[in-house]
Amino acid sequence: MSTERVDKAWQNKGLQGYSTEAILGTLGHYGAPTTEADFRTLSETVWPADIAQQWGSKWKGTGPFKVFPFGAAEELWRRWVPDRLAPRELSESLVEVMQSALKLLGGMQDAPLGAAFERMNAVRQKVPLDEKGQPKQPFIERALGVFNEKIAETFDSLAESLTKAGHPQHGEAFADLEEFLLPERKGIASAIVRAAKGERDPAVASLEQIITDTSRTQLSRLLSVDGLIHLGAYPQAAAHARPVMLQAEKDGDIHLAIDLCSRLEHIFKTTGDRGSQQEVARDMARLSAMHDQMHPGHGHRHG
Repeated sequence: MSTERVDKAWQNKGLQGYSTEAILGTLGHYGAPTTEADFRTLSETVWPADIAQQWGSKWKGTGPFKVFPFGAAEELWRRWVPDRLAPRELSESLVEVMQSALKLLGGMQDAPLGAAFERMNAVRQKVPLDEKGQPKQPFIERALGVFNEKIAETFDSLAESLTKAGHPQHGEAFADLEEFLLPERKGIASAIVRAAKGERDPAVASLEQIITDTSRTQLSRLLSVDGLIHLGAYPQAAAHARPVMLQAEKDGDIHLAIDLCSRLEHIFKTTGDRGSQQEVARDMARLSAMHDQMHPGHGHRHG
């Protein structure tokens, strides 16, 4: 084991300036010895944060070294498996795109959004894919899981905001990125952008098509109902949500049925349809009772 060590200043300076021997020496000193071969083996199935958590189970470092495994795993990944994208690289690239987009929306006409998208597209080419050609779910969960609720809300609204502000090409590019990272939203983010460009009727029609497409996941169909509600297409949302809700109930997917029921509740309150509100209240009472029977002691959730 190397006798070299990383000093306490690493948290401020980063680890780029330290030798690999010093990083390995520090890992070994605090209870998590590793080798390049071991690290490469782990890197085939997990990502830096997972490796750091494995080291953390036997970690003795405190103070400035308490979180050292996370920094070390990221840095060793960059050095030893540079051809494999780390979730953090995607997170950082996405933040750069979002920050540039917000500058543009804030009035900075020369905001470097085009260049940020170019860098993001280069990163996107390296995202690990599953057998369906979609980004691997654990990878995306780690990349997007670092964002708080406020950042997530910005992510959700940016494509539409850019389009409405007169930047439709950027809006389309962001919707395309959103649908790549979150395949459940395929066709939904782009429909919202289409409506923002003034093509509301085709956008509504494409969202209706997703709801009735039984090959789509239940979450996709729920999100398309949300899309219709967002566009104020209440009659279409209600007309499709109820049959899907009843089918979900029949299939035993009570959580989806309750989520759809809450959407219907919102629609009828917004439109002032008191008769339908009463019908939905009966539906919700029935579904809640079924949920309580299936999951005693659990409160039901609304999506």
